[in-house]
Amino acid sequence: MIDTNQTLKVGVIGCGSIGQQGHIPGFRNAGVEIAAVVDSNLQRAEEVATRMGIPSAYSDYKKMLKRKDIDMVSIGLPNVLHAPVAIDALKAGKHVLCEKPMTINAALAKRMIAAQQKSGKLLSINQHMRFTAEGQIMRNAVEAGQLGEVYLADMRWTRQTGIPGYGGWFTNKDLAGAGASFDIGVHLLDFAMFVTGFPEIASVKGYLSDRLGKQRIGLGGWGIDRQQEGRFDVDDTCMMTVTAKNGLQIRVLVTWAAFVPHELRMSFFGDKGGADCDAERYGADTPVRFYDAGDDGKIKDSTPDTSSYVGGGWLKAIASFVAAVKGEGTLLVLPEQTLITTRILELAAKSAATGKEVAFS
Repeated sequence: MIDTNQTLKVGVIGCGSIGQQGHIPGFRNAGVEIAAVVDSNLQRAEEVATRMGIPSAYSDYKKMLKRKDIDMVSIGLPNVLHAPVAIDALKAGKHVLCEKPMTINAALAKRMIAAQQKSGKLLSINQHMRFTAEGQIMRNAVEAGQLGEVYLADMRWTRQTGIPGYGGWFTNKDLAGAGASFDIGVHLLDFAMFVTGFPEIASVKGYLSDRLGKQRIGLGGWGIDRQQEGRFDVDDTCMMTVTAKNGLQIRVLVTWAAFVPHELRMSFFGDKGGADCDAERYGADTPVRFYDAGDDGKIKDSTPDTSSYVGGGWLKAIASFVAAVKGEGTLLVLPEQTLITTRILELAAKSAATGKEVAFS
């Protein structure tokens, strides 16, 4: 049992951009002590520990897992390592918050869940877009029936320059599993599934492209190992259509690199109203608009009050996980849910390879 009167301790596995900019400040904000950092590059781990005031640094995560004083770990590693490291951590009796995507395929996701169930510890995936004000407001509206029956969710995130290096793990299929689809596609897919209440899925149709990445066009600013040269054998563009058994269509388009303007927009179409989120269109402080029709049949818009939603998605996501570990809240991102999105992404790649829509199974 967790003694909530004592300060909880976390070991952060992975000292890349996500570890430094997300996990370490996020856990500190939640009142958790960063007891150790781990990175295969020991020099990097030691530099981060010194600069950020963390007492211990390791190059071998298994040594860190032997420590009895560490209650939980976060995992910010190449996607192919998510499952084996999470399973080892659960076996060692640690609660686990793992970066998205959960892992590279559904079979490994099921192994993670089995390890979690056997351990009795918590396992969650950092799908932090659920915790944004817009995610919470739109989910609450759909749950309350404000939009009526939602029949279409249209998710779009196009980046002109979003490729995180040409030599790091992000662009290496053996380490990443996939490119833009796993990096940002999983965010929009999870957002759409969360807002619409995780409907049962019937089929998936996918399309993948790597045309700009192969030309070395679109290098972005994210990632700690950005290079101009190196391996690129993942997708820079992903489009998928997910059909639910209730008739809902979810359309997702994401790009790391494209000859179009940058856009991040999430739209939900219902038979009684609609919801649209676009910070560039409506403003960063009020990015959501609701639409409905009055008695005269004319469509009008309204801006929801977001004043009660404080803090960004990252901080809220980690704080929510910590609260669940303490027994002070319920786990919002369930591994059984992220198993579903993992399987959808897996089937989207299969569909892209065959050119055919595939049944969800």
